[in-house]
Amino acid sequence: MATEPQLESWHSRDYVAQWAGEDVIADTLALPRSISAALVADSGIEISHVVDVGAGPGAYLETLLRAFPSARATWIDVSEAMEELGREGLAALGDRVTYVIGDAERLDELDVPPADVVLSSRALHHFSPESLEGFYRAAHELVVPGGFVINLDHVGAPGDWEQAYRRIRAQFTGARKRGLKPHRHDYPLAPADRHLGWMADAGFEAPDVPWRMLYTALMVARKAR
Repeated sequence: MATEPQLESWHSRDYVAQWAGEDVIADTLALPRSISAALVADSGIEISHVVDVGAGPGAYLETLLRAFPSARATWIDVSEAMEELGREGLAALGDRVTYVIGDAERLDELDVPPADVVLSSRALHHFSPESLEGFYRAAHELVVPGGFVINLDHVGAPGDWEQAYRRIRAQFTGARKRGLKPHRHDYPLAPADRHLGWMADAGFEAPDVPWRMLYTALMVARKAR
């Protein structure tokens, strides 16, 4: 009988350091991060507070804060090991960033001020459909009128496409030099259109996918003014 692989934890400093130290799609994600900032800027709304949920090392949050120099931010992640990386990566932004250790599945219970933008990147795909629905509802409550919810995440695909995308991705991103032990994935990846449906059900307007590469997609929506 085959033994189950030992799963790694995002609370492990060694694992987090290995994952972040050789993030093979980091360069690929620079484009959708920049698209996010450009779409927010194009809206013309004042950006004073950005919340990043599952913020990890903070690269997404840094993109937004560089684009909006007067904005402040709240970094949220469940992992203290990730907080160490976040504080290191965002050190140049000083006291513009507040760090909160908290569970994204309980966003509605966290003491976070209203936000103009709620971001997340490569975190929510670990959630159940029920938790994803709850997250978008909580984000809608947190976002001010006219503000954004933006999720840059892995998404499912019909038929055998997802597995095909996984097999070929390294041709475009490169492969890790050292294999990374698996971490928990309790649920199948939700397709992008389900995310858009949950955004709409939560009250966001006109959700869309402005960028996608294989099984990673940028999904955006706005709250009515």
